[in-house]
Amino acid sequence: MTHPKTQTAQCGITLVELMIAMVIGLLLAAGISQVFVSSQQTYRITEEQSRLQENARFALEFITKDVREAGYTGCRAIEEMNVQTVANAPVPNYTEDTTINGNEATSPTAWSPALNASINGTVIGGTDTITIQKGTSCGATLTGSLASSNANIQVSSPNSCNLAAGDVLMLSDCQDAHIFRATTVSSGTPQTITHSASSNTGTHFCINQTGIGTGSCGTANAKLYGADSELLKFSSLTYYIRQGAGGRNALWVFDNTELASAQNPMELIEGVEDMQVTYGVDTTGDDIVDAYQTANTINTATNWVNVISAEISLLVETQDDNLTTDNLTYTYNGVTVTSADNRLRRVFTTVIGIRNRVQ
Repeated sequence: MTHPKTQTAQCGITLVELMIAMVIGLLLAAGISQVFVSSQQTYRITEEQSRLQENARFALEFITKDVREAGYTGCRAIEEMNVQTVANAPVPNYTEDTTINGNEATSPTAWSPALNASINGTVIGGTDTITIQKGTSCGATLTGSLASSNANIQVSSPNSCNLAAGDVLMLSDCQDAHIFRATTVSSGTPQTITHSASSNTGTHFCINQTGIGTGSCGTANAKLYGADSELLKFSSLTYYIRQGAGGRNALWVFDNTELASAQNPMELIEGVEDMQVTYGVDTTGDDIVDAYQTANTINTATNWVNVISAEISLLVETQDDNLTTDNLTYTYNGVTVTSADNRLRRVFTTVIGIRNRVQ
């Protein structure tokens, strides 16, 4: 039999000990919560900065590629060629003065030169626009019918053109070029493209082995293209800032060869708040920029054919708000602004040379 005094005594904790343990637990929980909140905020900032940089990179990539190729006609500078546009409206003329141009925001509600009617009313006030026209080579060399005059165009296949009826195309032989809209496109090898008067002002050119001469497939003295000709896809694109689907400013592109529709214009990149463009002008003909000017200055004082580069500046913002504790102050386009929200913003600037104008 065990003596009562040898039994282990059962003891609890005091109220003071319990309160101390609770306080320590609460402190630990508060510390862990603070670490979690801080880590979450750091993650949000890092994620939004990455998305901001990615949006800026893609936006500049779109614009840079087109500016570099502005004025491409296959093998010769447009200034040394005779280019005719026979496609019905809204396909614009393609000249040395329309290779690249833009609209300068001269006030919150005005632009010089005036905006294209197709985008007027949607461009964000105070932002610039830029328009580029070019042909894109895609391996569609002329193959026939070369034995006799023929209004149909046959090009090599396969090619990377992905040709379809309704496409605006350019046929070029380094001396002349015609811009037309395809009426039908075959899927065979070679591909055959027609360009009827229903989509064009008339049949002003033919395909013939002998080159230039009087053709039997259309008007007298029609241009006859030979085997050294190439078919290119033609584009005339205007980049501008407009309110996006998410309610914030975004980079948009309008295809000037098509009527406005649900697919035209198209939102490209979200979060692009502003775009400012200046153009490098060569006034001495030595392929060196003598001054950077805005579109309104070039439009009134010089000629667009003297533009050999473009400086694109984008103000890009994060999609998420509440990333900073204070409203940030930033400088853009020579103006210092304090933001009205807590988004992050960065300025991205690049200078792009027009390769077809620089030797």
